[in-house]
Amino acid sequence: MKKRKLIQSGVFLVIGVTLFWYVYKDIDVSKIKSELGNLTYGWIILSLVFNLLSQLTRALRWKKLIVSMDYHPGNLNLFLSVLVMAFTNLVIPRGGEIARCGVITKYDKVPFTKLVGTVFIERITDFAALIFLFLVLIAWQFPVLKELFQSANINITYSNYHSKIIIYSLVILFVFVFIFVLYKLNVFKKFRKRIHKIKTDFIEGFKTIASIKGKGVYIFQTFLIYFFWLMMLYVMFFAYGPTEELTLGNAAFAFAVSTFAFILPIQAGIGAWHYVVIQCLLLFGISSVDGMVFALLSHTCTNLVYLLFGAIALIILPMVNKN
Repeated sequence: MKKRKLIQSGVFLVIGVTLFWYVYKDIDVSKIKSELGNLTYGWIILSLVFNLLSQLTRALRWKKLIVSMDYHPGNLNLFLSVLVMAFTNLVIPRGGEIARCGVITKYDKVPFTKLVGTVFIERITDFAALIFLFLVLIAWQFPVLKELFQSANINITYSNYHSKIIIYSLVILFVFVFIFVLYKLNVFKKFRKRIHKIKTDFIEGFKTIASIKGKGVYIFQTFLIYFFWLMMLYVMFFAYGPTEELTLGNAAFAFAVSTFAFILPIQAGIGAWHYVVIQCLLLFGISSVDGMVFALLSHTCTNLVYLLFGAIALIILPMVNKN
């Protein structure tokens, strides 16, 4: 199983690096070097602070789930374990969840299997909150999107329209044939139990959330985590000249869309996150090159925090738990 996990991590790392290369293969390296001296580093430090606040909030939210099982791990251990999680995810996608559970099991003697259950509940919560925030943020920025689409001059001639009808028909036909083949191969029956299990797990997860004491605080902490993530991106706009005029609404749109890049099991969303952010910034009048520099700057600063503080957490955990 460990070998399989390592192979999967290696494959996704190659995919991420390939995407990153594709996005940045035409950029002038001297452009990046010249921009480093023009950055406002105070805003970068503030982004770092928001990053750490999000990790602290995640640790305190996790504690509410653990306390509901009548275990009481220390706040410092929880915070350090979340930093270890972020550090591990840079190497092994989703592996950080196992790592933070291992830390709390080792130092606070909470059963590992129970901690894994709380992680599953957190994932359900985060995904539900992400979908909700995505819909809210898109609705907030809908007038901007509408204006962007209306500004596009698209002239559809008869021949062009006719060819599109043929293409769409072929696509629909292909989809129906594909579904028919899957049906004949009993693929749907094979996955029926799996789908039912996922549905059952979601229902059980939400029931558990409903039984948490202080669930209002739990929900507030969930949205607070996303707020800190949004502010991490927003204040980075002010650190870089070409993006300093962008608004909180622009940041919200870019944040809402780019967050889905982290759903892919690619280490730190490398490549995928850069591409999505660059495309979002293009919508708001930022050139492709400037978007590349900003995406590289923002992503690098965020992951340097995870790398540095995660390593520090690994070092000091044995020290603060030496007794």
